[in-house]
Amino acid sequence: MRQEEVVIRGGSVVTSYGIVEADVWISGGTIRRIAKDSLPKEAKGTARPNEIDASGMYLLPGFVAMPERPHGRIRRLPEYLDAIRLLIRQGYTCLVDTLQPEAWMDHPQVRYQTAMHFNNLIDYTWQVELPASRLNGETVRRWCGEGYRLLRVVVRRPEELFRMDWETISPLLTSYKVMLQLRVPKEAGLNGEERLRLYRQWLSLCRCWQIRTWVDGEASLTFEEFDPYYHVFRLRGEHCERALRHLAGHWFRSLPVIAALDEVQVNLRRREWDPESLLCLLVRVASTNAAKAAGLYPRKGCIIPGADADILFLKKEHWLTKFVLSTILNLSDFLLPTSVMSKGKWLYRNQCFASTIGMGRCLLDIKPYNYVI
Repeated sequence: MRQEEVVIRGGSVVTSYGIVEADVWISGGTIRRIAKDSLPKEAKGTARPNEIDASGMYLLPGFVAMPERPHGRIRRLPEYLDAIRLLIRQGYTCLVDTLQPEAWMDHPQVRYQTAMHFNNLIDYTWQVELPASRLNGETVRRWCGEGYRLLRVVVRRPEELFRMDWETISPLLTSYKVMLQLRVPKEAGLNGEERLRLYRQWLSLCRCWQIRTWVDGEASLTFEEFDPYYHVFRLRGEHCERALRHLAGHWFRSLPVIAALDEVQVNLRRREWDPESLLCLLVRVASTNAAKAAGLYPRKGCIIPGADADILFLKKEHWLTKFVLSTILNLSDFLLPTSVMSKGKWLYRNQCFASTIGMGRCLLDIKPYNYVI
């Protein structure tokens, strides 16, 4: 059965580095063509595509959600669907969720932990959270063999880093091309200096063993000091604003930073924030860069031929016009899309959510080593 073709006409496609007027062709949930037609095209014997008028709208790639609270642990379906719909309402079309298996769990028990996501409306992937004491060759081989490529390591004390058997696990991590994420819980009780020293030791070890990693960006970390490929920094709040200001002043420079949209804060009183430039920077750090770090690019995080048709429709008249510019707000408070499309199907339109559930796919064929951020 032939998939219905959809054409979005008249919109402004937002990329990481600019905005271009173009029409977008979608077929089978995938973007097939991006161009600006000056003349109508007619073909005999073929059905006319379904046309969507996006005049006066920005077309943005969907953002990547990286919540701290695992959504897969929600056990009541109505509560779960409400949480996913809130993500959609904010502009997220892909979810990186956290799997927290216990040491005694076998494969069927782990699968049970992921069962709630069978109802997901958006695509998702997993990162497996493990304490540093359990990160050994056998454990890494097990999770890599099951297809997981994102491991989050929980470290509470600096000495745990040096108890890890790096010589055994590093060949496995580099062979399977696994991204490591460092998590230092607040209950670890480390002060700012101890936490910063732990981050630096972790980054040094990952660079030594050629393992790609992302850590939380601290104010004292200078990105230029670290490896532009192996080290990725997840930023929040004012730290993210500092990186955005740097990128605004060095437009085509690469900077290995990612952020979740709901954790971005921007002081709009600063003069360097041109509305459209700020929109491009948000797409760069919260969509494109996040998708690259999670191994989802170019399927997610961009509007290009071959990518999934995950598209946000944002009215130009609503962008940075209905809020007092003297305030400092999270970007998710006012980047609220008019409509949200995933794989060419409407998830949110006319202030209503799609009634179907289970559209989301589990994406395990991810490649977090493929792209420099």
